[in-house]
Amino acid sequence: MIVRLDKEQQKPARRQALGDIVYIICQDALKQLQDEGKTELSPVEVFVSARSFCETVLALPDIEEGLEYEIKDLEEEAECKNDAMLIMTVAAAQMQAISKRRVGIDFRTIIYRIFEHLDGNDLFTSLIVQMTDKEDARWLEGKKTDLLNYELKEIELEGGGSEEVKRLFENFVTYYDKMDAESIKGQLLILNRFNIDHHHAYDKEIIELYDKLGIKSTTTQNVEVKVESGGNYNDIHDNGTVNQK
Repeated sequence: MIVRLDKEQQKPARRQALGDIVYIICQDALKQLQDEGKTELSPVEVFVSARSFCETVLALPDIEEGLEYEIKDLEEEAECKNDAMLIMTVAAAQMQAISKRRVGIDFRTIIYRIFEHLDGNDLFTSLIVQMTDKEDARWLEGKKTDLLNYELKEIELEGGGSEEVKRLFENFVTYYDKMDAESIKGQLLILNRFNIDHHHAYDKEIIELYDKLGIKSTTTQNVEVKVESGGNYNDIHDNGTVNQK
């Protein structure tokens, strides 16, 4: 499960991983631990190994019965005692990121059991704090749209369709009041582009989303959004097909 990459293999793997929000959130903390000599694994090796661990666990016929054995196998394979902890922590973050897209798997219990196994490890606590701080900082920078892209890609990989996309739109409506104007605008543009790329297969969901946000539209291009106090949307212009309620 632990993936080792030579210098030339690490370059393309790292570039590919940069498109994944989980890697973005954890790479700084992992690089620091590598620089401090607390692991010989590079951030991308930890990330790829975590993905391998995820795939192995999620493919088990009975995850509840097999999880502890997979954890033990990982720890036995690790050359450094910290390696398995880092891989499991990142794997838990990856599972959290895809949990909304996979039906029939109790991700909460899996993640809880992994965290319970790692409880008391000082590096584990430090890693979680650093990852959380990085994620919070990205919220403030308006970069949370990366997670939306991540979830849309997961829907496609899992063969999902309209219902999965609709639930994602509903989640956006639920949490939009916690975002700044640029984040809202960025996410709306992503959803609009996703709809266009899929030949307007999600026009109904897009229109329902805009209705809930106080906007009506039959098409959803060239939209600019401003947010004022109270969460009202205005200044939608340069689009003759868009009307505000």
